Amino acid sequence: MPRATVGDTSLTRSYIPKVSQTPGISPSIAHFYKPIENRCIHEGRVVDQLYYTSDHIDRCFSNIRLNCLYEINEPIVPRFILDFYSQVTLQKDDFGVILISFMIQNEFITLSLQQFGQILRIPFTGQAVFTNEWDLGALAYSQDTEGPYHTDLPTPEEIHQFLQFQRTDSNRKIKNKNVILSSNQVLTKELRQDLKRWNELIYENVFGLGGHRDHLPACLAHILYCILAEQQYNLAYFFVKRIESARATPKAHLPYGMFLTRLFRHVIELYPHLDNGIYDVVERVMRPLALRQTRRPRSDRGKARHSVSSTSAHHNLGSSSHQGDDDEDDGASRASTPSPTTYLNSLKPLDYQPYEVPTSSEQNDDLLFERQTELLNQSQEIHKEVRGGFKSFGKALRGVFGKKKK
Repeated sequence: MPRATVGDTSLTRSYIPKVSQTPGISPSIAHFYKPIENRCIHEGRVVDQLYYTSDHIDRCFSNIRLNCLYEINEPIVPRFILDFYSQVTLQKDDFGVILISFMIQNEFITLSLQQFGQILRIPFTGQAVFTNEWDLGALAYSQDTEGPYHTDLPTPEEIHQFLQFQRTDSNRKIKNKNVILSSNQVLTKELRQDLKRWNELIYENVFGLGGHRDHLPACLAHILYCILAEQQYNLAYFFVKRIESARATPKAHLPYGMFLTRLFRHVIELYPHLDNGIYDVVERVMRPLALRQTRRPRSDRGKARHSVSSTSAHHNLGSSSHQGDDDEDDGASRASTPSPTTYLNSLKPLDYQPYEVPTSSEQNDDLLFERQTELLNQSQEIHKEVRGGFKSFGKALRGVFGKKKK
């Protein structure tokens, strides 16, 4: 099966909008967007049914609600992704609950980790840890030591026991130097054959880092352990921690393109006035993550990757001409698919109490802003600029798109 991450992410440059070059935009806002719009977006992969029904993937992943990783099939909203990453910040409230705060045009939005997980339809409880390290020993040093996300993580020995690594050679050359691997540094080729497919699926829709695919990141080994041990895994925790890490890393890809489309729909549902014509949807020609029946010649492998067409049609999400396409992955039209509000009110992904979506007035409550004091103090000046500048900014954009339509 061809690896799509490295090649496909570079193609996203063909549709990422250059917001900083918008006529009339203020220098402050342009400076705000420029570091983000020059990166690539890791969209994620659509997974073919033949793939996830092989090697017990469907049964084992579904046991701990990780079937969300192969049931994702969304278009991309690149401008929303830029808006989100340009200001997203994590903080904790007095109870240690993670809050995800971001600004979309002139609306300041804060979600708890549980709300974020429910909107993206991913698990938000269970074992929680994040690290970019390779060594399994890094897990114990990376977890929360107290609070709602502290969990009893497996030891490296327990992970070894469940994954049954088969070390073939402890010697490895790194940067032209011979290195002896420790028992906690696992190579991908040391996985069982069936787990190699599990690893590829998780890598494509959770990590998508590109490069260094020859070794197993500690967090990926931990996810494989949770699947085999049937331990709930807090995917929302990993997502937001990786989002924070990617934003802080100047050249990192912006992850979770398809998943963030679900957040976009939620935001537009709560704040309809934000759907003002600046958000275009990119429909991609998807090459799904599928079983490779025969080994392709090296020169042909790149052709098997899904491609992003620079001439793809751009549609406004929610327009009548696009409703059927948006929910095609769910096997139903928008008319038969519940709205984000209805969906979230009825959702119990991990047998928890139903979540009530906060209304627009609740989002602007004094109580909400008290919890955001630290974040607001940090970004007060830029928020003033954004609040004052987005009105003229929006007019300029509508003028540009209006000319294109003519």
